[in-house]
Amino acid sequence: MVDESIPARPRADSPTRRTRTLPRPARFALGGAALAAVAALVGAPVVANAGVDAAAALQAVLPAAGIAPAGSAATDAVGGIRPAGPSRAVDDSSGLRVSVSPTVSSTVSLGGPVAISVEIENATGEALAPGVVRLVRAGADIDDRGELDDWLAAEQGGDEGADSDAASMVPIADGEARGLPAGGATVVSFTVPADAFAELADSPVIGLGAELLVGDTVVASGTSAYANAGVPASGSVAVALAAPVTTPTTGSAAGLIDVDQLTNWTSPTGLLTRQLDALAGRRVAIGIDPRIIASIRVLGTSAPPSATAWLQRLAGLPNEIFPLAYSDADISVQAQVGLPALLGPTSFTDAMDPANFPATGEGSVDLGAVDEQGASESPTAPATDASEPPPTPGTLPTSEQLLSWPYTRTDLAWPGDDTVATGDLGFFAASGLTTSILAPGNVEPVVGVAPSSATIDGSTALVADSALTEPLRAASTASTDTEWREATGQVLASLALDAGAARTTVFATFDRGSVSQIARVSALIDEIGNSPWSTLAGLSEAIGAPPEARTLIDEPESDERRAQVSRLTEVEAQVTEFSTVLTDPALLTGPVRRELLSLLDVAWLDDLEAWNGVTSDWLVAQRGVLGSISVVPSSTINVVSTETGVPTTIENTLPYPVTVVVDVSPSNGRLIVEEQVEQTVEPQSRSTVRVPVAAGVGNGEVTLTVSLASTAGVAIGTPVDIPVNVQADWEGLGAGILGAIAVVVFGLGVWRNIRRRRRDRAAAAAAAGPETDAPEAHAPETAVPETEAHETTAADTDAHETTAPDTDAPETGAHETGAVADADASSQPARVAPDAGANDPTGSSRG
Repeated sequence: MVDESIPARPRADSPTRRTRTLPRPARFALGGAALAAVAALVGAPVVANAGVDAAAALQAVLPAAGIAPAGSAATDAVGGIRPAGPSRAVDDSSGLRVSVSPTVSSTVSLGGPVAISVEIENATGEALAPGVVRLVRAGADIDDRGELDDWLAAEQGGDEGADSDAASMVPIADGEARGLPAGGATVVSFTVPADAFAELADSPVIGLGAELLVGDTVVASGTSAYANAGVPASGSVAVALAAPVTTPTTGSAAGLIDVDQLTNWTSPTGLLTRQLDALAGRRVAIGIDPRIIASIRVLGTSAPPSATAWLQRLAGLPNEIFPLAYSDADISVQAQVGLPALLGPTSFTDAMDPANFPATGEGSVDLGAVDEQGASESPTAPATDASEPPPTPGTLPTSEQLLSWPYTRTDLAWPGDDTVATGDLGFFAASGLTTSILAPGNVEPVVGVAPSSATIDGSTALVADSALTEPLRAASTASTDTEWREATGQVLASLALDAGAARTTVFATFDRGSVSQIARVSALIDEIGNSPWSTLAGLSEAIGAPPEARTLIDEPESDERRAQVSRLTEVEAQVTEFSTVLTDPALLTGPVRRELLSLLDVAWLDDLEAWNGVTSDWLVAQRGVLGSISVVPSSTINVVSTETGVPTTIENTLPYPVTVVVDVSPSNGRLIVEEQVEQTVEPQSRSTVRVPVAAGVGNGEVTLTVSLASTAGVAIGTPVDIPVNVQADWEGLGAGILGAIAVVVFGLGVWRNIRRRRRDRAAAAAAAGPETDAPEAHAPETAVPETEAHETTAADTDAHETTAPDTDAPETGAHETGAVADADASSQPARVAPDAGANDPTGSSRG
């Protein structure tokens, strides 16, 4: 359906074609409820003739008056107001939408009275005045795609300017429409006699439409088309469908789905569970985001039971399954920013705990392996007794093991809608994606019918059918039954027209990133599969059909988006180089790459404003990582020696140990740096290292530029300047002073020892002389016994110590001194010694 809004167009049956200005809705704000009630009561006979249930019309007035009738919550109750639910895109400027469909079916049967519902949705911010709904039909048969397109694009209000008879309008009924508050909606029902469609009894497609009038002015209108169930199908069209299984963006860079979200989304009513409910067992190819599989597997035995059960269910599906890019990343923009190849995850080591991967033998790890039939076993560890030791951790699985899956095929590229530019298909093919799924807006249309398989710029492509894809997606997101029947009816109408054409297989895709109504999706697929005009086909059949040469419409992404993606990839490359400071760089590069891919999610294309904010935050965070290792600035350092070490403090705010090479560069020749120093800094800590330097020529100020690098030579952080004051001569002066002091002290000690020895010798000689001469003067020369001689010498020594207390010669020294004195006495002439007794009170006792 193509909705229009023509606020100042006269109604179709107005004889004067007068254009009147729509009264301001504010004028009806206070009296809206009363006017609606009067209109419903007064117009009850007219409504009855038009097929509207008067009781239902009266019931519709109650909510406006503040009375909530029973069952008013039902969104499709005739004449009832439904609260504003999930908003559907409103293309017209007024914000009013008119939908028309058969009341109980997605096709039209003319064998009896036709029940038709018209839904009016007020998506404006103001109340809508009461008016009239005029039901119309196409003026002629619709039996080809051109006439169908003309009808869906026809202007309401008459047949002026119609491109074909089918686009002309034939009024068939009128009904009263009550006023609507902002955000409200109502349904007006009609029962139209079959005679009103007598001219279209043989038309394969019936065109229906409705216009909403306030006074004589059409304020909103809509058209739709439905297959005529009374016309036998002239053939059947094979329809191949592809649907994504993805998760919504979470407002931040999320390279893996966290445990809480997995638990929620894989619960019995969770998002991922409902997606499988809609597609499981139906002939629809599933494109799955590998991030979902990896997010469950990296948890090992700690994965939520609902998540592992969901993975088992996916493995058991009979559907064709192919992988999307990781995180459903936009592959077109990767080609357009000049990347050498498509990006993919590099590592999951940082997200795994070895304790969650018990060894199952020979070092292998249980990932819940998928067998050839698709069944998988849960990686949950078996229950063990509390007394048993914990299982032995096994080897962590590789990235290839985490991402492996028995896909039906892995050569499909599914870029975002209308994002492929010239040259992109060759880029995809070079990355192994030889067949591309293209939106209809990315390929030049052809006259007549064309198969889905195409050859574009030498590459194979599957081109989605515009007449099927647009209503298919509208039906999957429909919030009411009327909207769903209208969109589904348009799908079946297109198939009814194609049934007799020489067409092999048509192709359509569901949207990704939107909030699909799961019940609507499954019902739509069943309608297509059970239709007399179509059968469901596999993706392989669509690809294998004879291709037709088509022309690509060059649709590059915006300059602003490509520039931002270039910044993202440049920063990621800088982090990759920076990660060489780690023993295992994958601990840093793994999560950064996964986050980058999540920021390229195709779903962000629907909200570029939010995407710009999230990507800017991510760039700031990565610049923080690049600055997480730094040299701490220092105050002035004094160097007073010819060789020393300059203290440098390194800070590491990463949660991993890092190894850096510290290099110091002086600003002049006063200091010479001898070598670089390699230092390991523990996580979230500081470490001080001394870089050896030597004094050069002269004294003065020097600026040392301290820089860091990884062991691979990658510059880390920003260099820091440290001021140094060099006074290397102070070391020589200080050493000279200390040396002089040492010489003086040593010299004084030597001089004192020499002086003392001389005194000792002189004193000993003086004391030994009288003792030697006395016997010669008074007694004959007799031999003195050896013992007595020793005693005499000792007595002399004692006497000397008494008169010269400074002499500390030991006893053996006294003997030696006495011997020397005896020798000196024998060589001198004989002298008369004074009386020893006169000077020595002990002499008499000795004699």
